[in-house]
Amino acid sequence: MLQLDSLALVSMGSFLLLFAVTVLAAPRRDRTGAARLELAALLAGTLLAYAAAALPVFLAGWALTVWPSWRGQSRGARLVLAASTVLLAGGAALMSHPPVAFVALAAAVLLRKGIFPFHRATLGAFERMPLPAVGLTLNSHLGGYLLIRFVIPRFPALSAEWLPHLSILALVTSVFMALAALGERQPRRLLGLLWISQGSFILAGLATNSQAGITGALMQWWVVAFAMTGMMSVYASLEARTSSVRSPDEFLGLAAHAPRLGVFFTICGLALVGLPGTLGFVAEDLLFHGALEAHPLLGVALPVATALNAISVLRLLATLFMGRRAIHVPPVPDALPRERLALSLAVGLLIFGGLMPALLIALRTPSAEALTKAISGK
Repeated sequence: MLQLDSLALVSMGSFLLLFAVTVLAAPRRDRTGAARLELAALLAGTLLAYAAAALPVFLAGWALTVWPSWRGQSRGARLVLAASTVLLAGGAALMSHPPVAFVALAAAVLLRKGIFPFHRATLGAFERMPLPAVGLTLNSHLGGYLLIRFVIPRFPALSAEWLPHLSILALVTSVFMALAALGERQPRRLLGLLWISQGSFILAGLATNSQAGITGALMQWWVVAFAMTGMMSVYASLEARTSSVRSPDEFLGLAAHAPRLGVFFTICGLALVGLPGTLGFVAEDLLFHGALEAHPLLGVALPVATALNAISVLRLLATLFMGRRAIHVPPVPDALPRERLALSLAVGLLIFGGLMPALLIALRTPSAEALTKAISGK
């Protein structure tokens, strides 16, 4: 029932750290009784899914993580969540019919990761749900984990044939979301577009059939998880402090009173788009080299989408933290001690991974080697 190998243990350890960062940095309003229950369900469901050795066990963990996303969602978003769970259950039940099972599981992956045209449910979650729950739901990357743990090892021939097509869809999603983000003014939706765009490279990298590309995809998993958690945590903190950040129609200049929050947001945002000296640079470098070996289209889409997303990150940074003198900015508290601790953990990992990447790469190498051999049929 359970399989605690390198992939599971590294994923579980990473998520426990991510959970600690999220809960420590969460505003008090997002840590009430009902919210705590939802966060606990997300933790239990994700750890169960990571440790699962069989699809029915993975399905149980997947379903448990869907429940917190149900509250407050639109009808369309609920339909996507339900469809992904039904498709996963169907794939698990039809394993004796490989083509049908593969299609069902691949569709569940696309829905869970918010790949176009299923991105609206993900954006709806950013708009409607508490951000700590959104971050833990999405940054578990259970769609990608399903692909790594079950789809590729059990259907290597079908994966080698069809993953390149899924990769193209992920690349289109990444560039399209990056373009859409350029015109977005609502911070929550902008964060959602950034998550979808940068997160799509995980799926694209897994289809490169090269160890460098797959390792880059697994490193990008960490980058998106911790960088986006940092940005979302800072924004949630600002949202709890002042209502002006919900729909800003001018520069807010909040760095005048909350400089520490501004610094944390800046580092996480720049790491997300590959700032040299951070883990984001390492991940994108590996993805790019993997693309040159096996998937040239990724080598074109990666820098284009990343450059566009860098513009969006800087635009959001300027809107929230710059543009006004201190005397014109309403006073807001800077980062609290618990927020400093949580955000320092996220920033520390991103910087440590950029300055000393060998250790983190070594943690992902066994999984990357296994996937490369499975896709190549060795």
